[in-house]
Amino acid sequence: MAANRQVFHEGERRVQQRAGVPDTYVHRVSAYVRDAMPDQHVEFFGNQPVLFMGALDRQGWPWAVVTYGASGQLCTATSSELLIRKVPPLAEALDLTLEPGARLGLLGLEMTSRRRNRLNGTVRSHDAEGIRVSVDQSFGNCPQYIQQREVDWQAGQQAPPVARQVSIGSRASRAMLAQADTFFIATRAGELGDSHHGVDISHRGGKPGFLHLNADGSLSFPDFAGNRFFNTLGNIEQDPRVSLFIPDFVTGQALVLKGCGRVDWDPRRASLVEGAERIVDVVPEQVWHVENALPPHGRLIERSPSLAQTGGWPKEAAGNAYRRLRIADKVRESDVITSFYLEPLATDDLPLALYTAGQFLTVRLARAGHGEQATLTRSYSLSGAWHERASHYRISVKREAHGTVSRLLHDEYAVGDVLEALPPAGDFVLRERSNAIVLVSSGVGITPMLAMLEAMVQRADAGEAPPGEVFFIHSARNGREQAFAEMLNAWADRHPWLHLHIAYTRPTPEDALGKTHHSRGRLTLASLTAWLPDITRSHVYLCGSEGFMRTQYAALLALGMPPEHLHFEFFGHGSLESEAPEPGAAAPQALPSHARVTFVSASTRQNESREAQAVVEWTPAQGTLLDLAERAGLAPLSSCRVGRCGSCALRLVSGEVHYPVPPLAATAEGEVLMCCAVPAAEEPLVIRLTE
Repeated sequence: MAANRQVFHEGERRVQQRAGVPDTYVHRVSAYVRDAMPDQHVEFFGNQPVLFMGALDRQGWPWAVVTYGASGQLCTATSSELLIRKVPPLAEALDLTLEPGARLGLLGLEMTSRRRNRLNGTVRSHDAEGIRVSVDQSFGNCPQYIQQREVDWQAGQQAPPVARQVSIGSRASRAMLAQADTFFIATRAGELGDSHHGVDISHRGGKPGFLHLNADGSLSFPDFAGNRFFNTLGNIEQDPRVSLFIPDFVTGQALVLKGCGRVDWDPRRASLVEGAERIVDVVPEQVWHVENALPPHGRLIERSPSLAQTGGWPKEAAGNAYRRLRIADKVRESDVITSFYLEPLATDDLPLALYTAGQFLTVRLARAGHGEQATLTRSYSLSGAWHERASHYRISVKREAHGTVSRLLHDEYAVGDVLEALPPAGDFVLRERSNAIVLVSSGVGITPMLAMLEAMVQRADAGEAPPGEVFFIHSARNGREQAFAEMLNAWADRHPWLHLHIAYTRPTPEDALGKTHHSRGRLTLASLTAWLPDITRSHVYLCGSEGFMRTQYAALLALGMPPEHLHFEFFGHGSLESEAPEPGAAAPQALPSHARVTFVSASTRQNESREAQAVVEWTPAQGTLLDLAERAGLAPLSSCRVGRCGSCALRLVSGEVHYPVPPLAATAEGEVLMCCAVPAAEEPLVIRLTE
């Protein structure tokens, strides 16, 4: 076979590139993927008593199934074809298509010796003699993660399988998942047009319980280091449809499920499981519990020595993972702001994680299409206070004209759709105090303030002592854009300790001064000192647009406000504390007019090549390096986008960067915090997207 024969499809190559697999390695291992079986594979398959199979049903979904028989009687092999004499027992129940032209993924696994060989092929004929499959690809796999077992494959062959549909969260399902140290996963490429676009089945092994059941009914498993072919992950890159066959070798039972898979490249999640390079999530759509799926009484001889380099899921894993939430309601609060009510799925029997008013929710959304750039992450303040019997979260999102995620939520996500969220987080919460509270916001910055105020209203409605004087100050463009006006007015009418001041910068003819708002024009706190108490003795909370925040922060310091009485949720670049320059500080650094930025995806280690994903020209108008990367169609990891969390740190291969406003998060030497950095000079920058 020619060394340059293309054996990996586009999805596999994309995953290989993102994982940092050098082209030299890909070219070298391509020679091991043959278009005919070598003699040792012919002998191997001819002697196998068991064969694991990935096959499509008539709707195109791949299913992982198994067939077995007497050794030497199940299969007959030549270099160019394999005759399978026994159809998988579940073929009819799953409506598998095994007619000529159908694609199959086949895996022979000899558990006593840990040998395994793969064959991907096309059905040539299916008749009384069996299923005749022509060889498209033949290759071997290493023995990693295979548990050594002894199974009598001739035992119980007369007992037909009995399948019933179950919930993944049922007691029986949970018990099988807890003990599972092996499963098989079937995937398919997006197109089946040629020999390297087919159906695949792969073995996965780990410590018992490595296939983790999450609170929302989804499954997650670690992707450990392997041969770097990435057949499974490459297929998921193109088509998320998957199937899992999860055997219990002691009872002969199995869970067989179909669902949608996704690869999570977030290194923080991968770090939850020792040895994991990434995490794969599967959302089940249909689950079958199958009795007599395998011969019973299989005996474990030894677990794989490779497992010594791996770990299991920590008990707190569920609290560090994304959780799927359903949009229960979508309420338009103003012309530009919509609230999204998020509740657990019907299959999720765990309560929502509680939160403190002022915290935020990090959500992850799917974009149209599949692949490494198919998800986006943003953080939004929770716009309601926590209720003791809460059944939902609420976030209120402004539709930004150029906001990718906000437009996706407003325009494409509907009631019933599902997104993912991390547990609530953040430290912008009310402090214990005896002074007056002043809540100051603009635009969609009202959301955490509203949650804080609602928490105080709840306590007062429950009969607790009033919180003292509370001044709620909000600036909006006009009544069409202001959200929650009716709710605020109702609370102010009911509680004399609550004082409102609403400023409209551009009121419409429908807005009435003294009714819908209290002042017009740009809000200045200095003009409100006669209405406010001694503001320097109050605790002030700020949230709004970057310009609004900087203006109010500087004004409050000028009024003599102690910095320790100022609390804020800042979504601009850098921090507000750095606003006032130190005496004798140097003038701000001048930015270059342009710079060439190259984003690379592969390793820069010695003797390994790196491959550019994008070469982009930067100008100051394009914003930060994170903005630049996203405009180029890339999807580097990010969360807060304001220099606090450090999640967007990437390796700076060459060149220099500048931070117009120093970030709060520390960066290691040789790293760049993408959300805050810009080029420092016209010299080219090279940034590595993956390690």
